[in-house]
Amino acid sequence: MLPSRRAVSARNFSSSSSLEEGIDRFLQHLNEDRNYTRHTLDSYGRDLRQFVRYLYLRIEAGRLSLKTVKPASISEFLNELGSRGLKQSSKARKLAAIRSFFRYLCREGVLAVNPSSSISLPKVVRRPPRSMPLEEVEKAIGLAPVEEFEGARNRAILEVIYGSGIRLGELVELNLSALELGEGSVRVAGAGGRERVVPLGGSALKALESYLGRRTDFLVDLDISQVDAGALFLNRRGRRLGRRAVQRIVKRYLSKVGEGDNLSPNLLRHSYAAHLLEAGADLGAVQEMLGQVAIAAAPTHSQASLEHLRQVYERSHPRS
Repeated sequence: MLPSRRAVSARNFSSSSSLEEGIDRFLQHLNEDRNYTRHTLDSYGRDLRQFVRYLYLRIEAGRLSLKTVKPASISEFLNELGSRGLKQSSKARKLAAIRSFFRYLCREGVLAVNPSSSISLPKVVRRPPRSMPLEEVEKAIGLAPVEEFEGARNRAILEVIYGSGIRLGELVELNLSALELGEGSVRVAGAGGRERVVPLGGSALKALESYLGRRTDFLVDLDISQVDAGALFLNRRGRRLGRRAVQRIVKRYLSKVGEGDNLSPNLLRHSYAAHLLEAGADLGAVQEMLGQVAIAAAPTHSQASLEHLRQVYERSHPRS
């Protein structure tokens, strides 16, 4: 029996391999084996390559191997970031990426000792997530016109985020097939490939139906071969709407009714959770809908859990 391609390539992967090769293999593992999102992969890649650039600037070597990284190098990197005024939360994120990388190398048998294991995460002072008053949320949503394609799309985006609490990354990856309008829900592919079904309220369903009608008319004039026909939210070229475009759309409407720097999809998500809890929803149900707690995979339990979530949602969500 011939060895697999992966097994063959692994023979040449050792502690003497370059840091760059190690990072490439780690990101490949997160993509193929862990099913991480593109956004998360990009974030890990940026943080790890920033660490490598730092090492090359301070270590006189033409090539850095995996075994050359010492705990002191990691500590000095974090101290350097602190001296430049980087927030503790950002330092903690970068260290988390480094620790995850070296844990992977140890699991694969490439390294015997994890150089990051003795490094403590910087203390992060967590502030309660900010939320918007319900009146401001409803006013912002109402500012999006529904008479033409873009306005109807923007209204649907605002309604779906506030009506379901899904993350920005989850929203932009939504396909038409994820909608279950008859059931009043949407199927969301969350972090790590975990799927959950989230209730949608009457206002979000109405906005989606309006947008889908405008979407059909809009696509008539486009070259169908150039269209992402399966994607739910489209730009003016018929392609899947990206993260930054959604961020700009949400900020445009929230800035007309609220103040502050964090006028983002995440603010709507926090407002969704806050308003549910203020209306008496239990924390566990809200966490399930947010995707912070895995819902059991057994079909009978999932159905019962979904029915419970719908009941909680209908009792507590302001736009149910």
